[in-house]
Amino acid sequence: QNIQYFKSEITKNHLNSIFIKSDSAIQCCVISGNDLVKQIAVKLQEHGFDVNPILSPTVPISEERLRFCLHSFNSEGDISKVLQLLTTFVNI
Repeated sequence: QNIQYFKSEITKNHLNSIFIKSDSAIQCCVISGNDLVKQIAVKLQEHGFDVNPILSPTVPISEERLRFCLHSFNSEGDISKVLQLLTTFVNI
């Protein structure tokens, strides 16, 4: 249920272009550049969200990303809030 809600919120917040399509509990948002993806991860963490940056060389250069791991204890409010915050930190 949370996966489907997360995906609907991606669309609602016009973030489809930066998310990798996935039907799993792990959702990834591509944000190019180690420094930028780390900065955005820290901002989300400061708001209480455990979102992790995946940096190159773990992934190819320019394919750095944020990893969102969805759990059954995540509320719809939490999901909505983290994606709304993300929209304020990325320039699409």
